[in-house]
Amino acid sequence: MSLNNNCCEQHLKVSDVAFAILHSAVFETFAILNHNNQEFRILSVRKRHLKGLLVSAIVVLLLWGASFLPRVGLWSFQTATAAIAWWYDFETRQVALGDITFSVYVRPGRDTAATPVVLLHGYTANKALWLPMAAQLDSSATIIIPDLAGHGETGFDPQWSYRASAQAQRLQRLFAALQIEQPVLVGHSMSGLIAANFALLYPQQLSALIVMNPTGVTSPTPSRAEKLLQQGRSPFLINDWQDFQELYQLSMAQPPWIPNFIQRGVAYDYRQHKAEFSQIAEDFLYHDQLDQRLSELQIPTLILWGAEDALIDVSSADVWHSAIQGSEVVVLEQVGHMPMLERPRQTADELQRFLKRY
Repeated sequence: MSLNNNCCEQHLKVSDVAFAILHSAVFETFAILNHNNQEFRILSVRKRHLKGLLVSAIVVLLLWGASFLPRVGLWSFQTATAAIAWWYDFETRQVALGDITFSVYVRPGRDTAATPVVLLHGYTANKALWLPMAAQLDSSATIIIPDLAGHGETGFDPQWSYRASAQAQRLQRLFAALQIEQPVLVGHSMSGLIAANFALLYPQQLSALIVMNPTGVTSPTPSRAEKLLQQGRSPFLINDWQDFQELYQLSMAQPPWIPNFIQRGVAYDYRQHKAEFSQIAEDFLYHDQLDQRLSELQIPTLILWGAEDALIDVSSADVWHSAIQGSEVVVLEQVGHMPMLERPRQTADELQRFLKRY
């Protein structure tokens, strides 16, 4: 069934609830009209009941109508994300570094001696991407999840460089400001490239490296997304709802259920940042690549990949694994480009197993 059909079904369900409430209100109205003055007490109760039903029907109908507006979906997504972060004890901090102010989730660990973990999101994403999985990591270690430059609440500046090396240098300043020492650095997709560049630039400042479905090397087998790029079409540059549907389907083999009106809100947000995302892509896709440099990485490394990744083909996992001495590779079956969303528990378990060594 298509997402559009799901949308219609969801709205029909909401409208059915509203009309059921209105039907009850009409029934109550006729019941009140049929009462005589000797039943005044019952009449008063029925009037209060009627008012409650009418107010409920109006609220449901207003919410139903508002859900067609993309900004309502976006606001709902942002509000739900903030609530989830609060529920799982992630604080939102603003870290000013002069030319940039990072927005960062921080969950302080119970054990100050535990190695901190830094989670870096991918291209066009933001720190909220990690919450379903991060919430399931051991609470002993401090967890840091920044919005990278050009993304989320950290914001975009056309004067900034979005090359992986430039992003890595900003992260080094962020770690210093937060007094984070020797973390395990986890990078997804674009940030796998950024994390690897960080490890090359600052090899003594990390305990270990984890890359998930990373970009940065030439895939032996082109992915579906790469074939689209070769045709001059970027699935990440969203023009309309159909484009977003295509990206959503490419991104995950087993996407979690998300209400259609929230998806439309996220699609609206993508469209608002299209020009910014285009500039970011020009910087990170064509600079600081790793084909000739992976073997220089001398750090414990876990490579985790979804077997059904349609954005960056899983054949790249062997390129990373063969080049990085002593690295470990884990391939998750029936998982696409977003393991932390498709299989948050399994992904957290794999990370936790690796993290126990550090």
